[in-house]
Amino acid sequence: MKNLKLGVIMMNDALTREGIKFLIARLLENANDAVEESKKDKNDQFAAGRRLAYYEMLDILKTELDIKEQDLKDFGLDVNLENKIA
Repeated sequence: MKNLKLGVIMMNDALTREGIKFLIARLLENANDAVEESKKDKNDQFAAGRRLAYYEMLDILKTELDIKEQDLKDFGLDVNLENKIA
């Protein structure tokens, strides 16, 4: 029962705008690392999949923020993800 209460408390905690910016910055940093790793060995399917996964996550976030008419530059997503990551 204690774990259930903890889960409810955590679900009630809203992610702040600054928290979202921080998470996106971390994802962009990791995506850049994944791009560099996949360029080292073009036959490494794991590295290629990792790169694609970061692209997909960032593309979803960018699309959702755009739909909600948020300033993409404010979130660090004012870039062409296809050219940069995919």
